[in-house]
Amino acid sequence: MSVRSMMIAVLILLTGACGWQLRGSVALSSLTDTLHLTSPDDYGALMVELRNRLSADDIRLTDSPTEARYTLRVNRELVDKRVAAVGSDALASAYELTLRAEFDVLDQRGMPIATRLVSSVTRSYNASSGSAGSSAQEEVLLTREMRTELAQQILRQLQAAINAAQAEGLVSDAPDAPDETPNGETTP
Repeated sequence: MSVRSMMIAVLILLTGACGWQLRGSVALSSLTDTLHLTSPDDYGALMVELRNRLSADDIRLTDSPTEARYTLRVNRELVDKRVAAVGSDALASAYELTLRAEFDVLDQRGMPIATRLVSSVTRSYNASSGSAGSSAQEEVLLTREMRTELAQQILRQLQAAINAAQAEGLVSDAPDAPDETPNGETTP
Protein backbone atom coordinates (compact mmCIF):
# COMPACT_ATOMS: atom_id res chain seq x y z
CA MET A 1 0.00 0.00 0.00
CA SER A 2 1.38 3.40 -0.94
CA VAL A 3 1.94 6.19 1.55
CA ARG A 4 -0.76 8.28 -0.13
CA SER A 5 -3.35 5.50 0.20
CA MET A 6 -2.35 4.98 3.82
CA MET A 7 -2.76 8.70 4.58
CA ILE A 8 -6.20 8.79 2.96
CA ALA A 9 -7.30 5.75 4.97
CA VAL A 10 -6.03 7.32 8.21
CA LEU A 11 -7.82 10.62 7.48
CA ILE A 12 -11.08 8.81 6.77
CA LEU A 13 -10.81 6.82 10.00
CA LEU A 14 -9.98 9.91 12.06
CA THR A 15 -12.84 11.86 10.54
CA GLY A 16 -15.30 9.12 11.38
CA ALA A 17 -13.86 8.54 14.84
CA CYS A 18 -14.28 12.15 15.94
CA GLY A 19 -18.04 11.99 15.27
CA TRP A 20 -18.01 14.19 12.19
CA GLN A 21 -20.97 13.66 9.90
CA LEU A 22 -22.38 15.35 6.82
CA ARG A 23 -24.60 18.33 7.47
CA GLY A 24 -28.21 17.28 7.27
CA SER A 25 -27.62 13.80 8.57
CA VAL A 26 -29.10 13.16 11.98
CA ALA A 27 -28.25 10.05 13.98
CA LEU A 28 -31.42 9.72 16.07
CA SER A 29 -31.39 5.93 15.83
CA SER A 30 -28.48 5.87 18.31
CA LEU A 31 -30.70 7.67 20.87
CA THR A 32 -34.03 5.93 20.34
CA ASP A 33 -35.71 3.48 18.01
CA THR A 34 -39.27 4.74 18.58
CA LEU A 35 -40.87 8.17 18.37
CA HIS A 36 -44.39 9.55 18.55
CA LEU A 37 -44.97 12.39 16.09
CA THR A 38 -47.99 14.64 16.51
CA SER A 39 -49.31 17.90 15.09
CA PRO A 40 -52.63 19.71 14.60
CA ASP A 41 -52.19 18.81 10.90
CA ASP A 42 -50.87 15.24 10.96
CA TYR A 43 -51.01 14.99 7.15
CA GLY A 44 -49.42 18.34 6.29
CA ALA A 45 -46.32 18.64 4.12
CA LEU A 46 -43.98 19.20 7.07
CA MET A 47 -45.27 16.13 8.90
CA VAL A 48 -44.86 14.01 5.74
CA GLU A 49 -41.27 15.26 5.40
CA LEU A 50 -40.53 14.50 9.06
CA ARG A 51 -42.02 10.99 8.75
CA ASN A 52 -39.91 10.30 5.64
CA ARG A 53 -36.70 11.45 7.33
CA LEU A 54 -37.41 9.46 10.50
CA SER A 55 -38.27 6.32 8.53
CA ALA A 56 -35.03 6.69 6.56
CA ASP A 57 -33.18 6.69 9.91
CA ASP A 58 -34.98 3.46 10.96
CA ILE A 59 -37.05 5.20 13.64
CA ARG A 60 -40.36 3.41 14.21
CA LEU A 61 -43.23 5.89 14.53
CA THR A 62 -45.89 4.90 17.05
CA ASP A 63 -49.58 5.76 17.27
CA SER A 64 -49.48 6.31 21.02
CA PRO A 65 -47.05 8.45 23.04
CA THR A 66 -46.78 5.71 25.70
CA GLU A 67 -45.41 3.27 23.09
CA ALA A 68 -42.57 5.65 22.18
CA ARG A 69 -39.57 6.78 24.15
CA TYR A 70 -40.07 10.42 23.04
CA THR A 71 -42.78 12.57 21.48
CA LEU A 72 -42.11 15.33 18.98
CA ARG A 73 -45.11 17.65 19.11
CA VAL A 74 -45.19 20.19 16.28
CA ASN A 75 -47.49 22.90 17.59
CA ARG A 76 -47.51 25.21 14.61
CA GLU A 77 -46.10 25.73 11.13
CA LEU A 78 -46.17 29.26 9.76
CA VAL A 79 -45.54 30.43 6.21
CA ASP A 80 -44.81 34.10 5.62
CA LYS A 81 -44.34 35.86 2.29
CA ARG A 82 -43.36 39.49 1.96
CA VAL A 83 -42.16 41.81 -0.76
CA ALA A 84 -38.36 42.08 -0.60
CA ALA A 85 -37.79 44.48 -3.51
CA VAL A 86 -39.79 46.76 -5.76
CA GLY A 87 -38.84 47.45 -9.38
CA SER A 88 -38.89 50.74 -11.27
CA ASP A 89 -42.45 49.94 -12.42
CA ALA A 90 -43.58 49.93 -8.75
CA LEU A 91 -44.28 46.19 -8.89
CA ALA A 92 -42.73 43.55 -6.64
CA SER A 93 -39.49 42.31 -8.18
CA ALA A 94 -38.46 39.96 -5.34
CA TYR A 95 -40.17 38.14 -2.49
CA GLU A 96 -38.93 36.71 0.78
CA LEU A 97 -40.40 33.44 2.06
CA THR A 98 -40.10 32.30 5.66
CA LEU A 99 -41.13 28.89 7.00
CA ARG A 100 -41.23 28.58 10.77
CA ALA A 101 -42.17 25.70 13.06
CA GLU A 102 -42.79 25.73 16.82
CA PHE A 103 -42.46 22.40 18.62
CA ASP A 104 -41.91 20.59 21.92
CA VAL A 105 -40.09 17.40 22.91
CA LEU A 106 -41.72 15.19 25.56
CA ASP A 107 -40.60 12.02 27.30
CA GLN A 108 -42.59 8.77 27.44
CA ARG A 109 -44.65 10.02 30.40
CA GLY A 110 -45.57 13.23 28.58
CA MET A 111 -43.22 15.36 30.67
CA PRO A 112 -41.51 18.16 28.73
CA ILE A 113 -37.84 17.74 27.90
CA ALA A 114 -37.67 20.90 25.78
CA THR A 115 -40.50 23.33 25.09
CA ARG A 116 -41.13 26.26 22.81
CA LEU A 117 -38.41 25.28 20.37
CA VAL A 118 -38.42 27.18 17.07
CA SER A 119 -36.86 26.44 13.70
CA SER A 120 -37.09 28.71 10.70
CA VAL A 121 -35.81 28.96 7.15
CA THR A 122 -35.85 32.15 5.06
CA ARG A 123 -35.16 32.45 1.33
CA SER A 124 -35.78 35.10 -1.30
CA TYR A 125 -36.47 34.80 -5.01
CA ASN A 126 -36.87 37.15 -7.94
CA ALA A 127 -40.36 37.60 -9.32
CA SER A 128 -40.93 37.86 -13.02
CA SER A 129 -43.56 40.49 -13.79
CA GLY A 130 -43.99 39.08 -17.31
CA SER A 131 -44.64 35.49 -16.30
CA ALA A 132 -46.68 34.95 -13.15
CA GLY A 133 -46.73 31.20 -13.77
CA SER A 134 -42.97 30.80 -13.64
CA SER A 135 -42.78 32.83 -10.41
CA ALA A 136 -45.47 30.64 -8.85
CA GLN A 137 -43.60 27.48 -9.87
CA GLU A 138 -40.37 28.86 -8.45
CA GLU A 139 -42.16 29.61 -5.18
CA VAL A 140 -43.54 26.05 -4.99
CA LEU A 141 -40.11 24.51 -5.60
CA LEU A 142 -38.43 26.87 -3.14
CA THR A 143 -41.04 26.11 -0.47
CA ARG A 144 -40.47 22.37 -0.94
CA GLU A 145 -36.70 22.78 -0.50
CA MET A 146 -37.23 25.01 2.52
CA ARG A 147 -39.55 22.46 4.14
CA THR A 148 -36.87 19.78 3.72
CA GLU A 149 -34.33 22.03 5.42
CA LEU A 150 -36.84 22.90 8.17
CA ALA A 151 -37.41 19.19 8.87
CA GLN A 152 -33.64 18.67 9.14
CA GLN A 153 -33.36 21.58 11.58
CA ILE A 154 -36.19 20.19 13.70
CA LEU A 155 -34.55 16.76 13.86
CA ARG A 156 -31.19 18.29 14.81
CA GLN A 157 -32.88 20.22 17.63
CA LEU A 158 -34.70 17.03 18.70
CA GLN A 159 -31.35 15.23 18.84
CA ALA A 160 -29.81 18.07 20.87
CA ALA A 161 -32.76 18.12 23.29
CA ILE A 162 -32.52 14.36 23.87
CA ASN A 163 -28.74 14.58 24.37
CA ALA A 164 -29.15 17.44 26.85
CA ALA A 165 -31.86 15.58 28.78
CA GLN A 166 -29.67 12.48 28.98
CA ALA A 167 -26.67 14.55 30.13
CA GLU A 168 -28.78 16.16 32.86
CA GLY A 169 -30.11 12.76 33.93
CA LEU A 170 -33.73 13.60 33.06
CA VAL A 171 -34.00 10.43 30.92
CA SER A 172 -31.88 7.31 30.72
CA ASP A 173 -29.26 6.83 28.00
CA ALA A 174 -30.29 3.33 26.95
CA PRO A 175 -32.85 3.19 24.11
CA ASP A 176 -36.24 1.94 25.26
CA ALA A 177 -35.12 1.36 28.85
CA PRO A 178 -37.42 2.42 31.69
CA ASP A 179 -36.82 5.92 33.01
CA GLU A 180 -35.84 6.53 36.62
CA THR A 181 -37.66 9.16 38.66
CA PRO A 182 -35.68 11.57 40.87
CA ASN A 183 -36.42 9.48 44.01
CA GLY A 184 -34.88 6.38 42.41
CA GLU A 185 -38.08 4.56 41.45
CA THR A 186 -38.29 2.99 38.01
CA THR A 187 -41.20 3.67 35.68
CA PRO A 188 -42.17 1.40 32.80
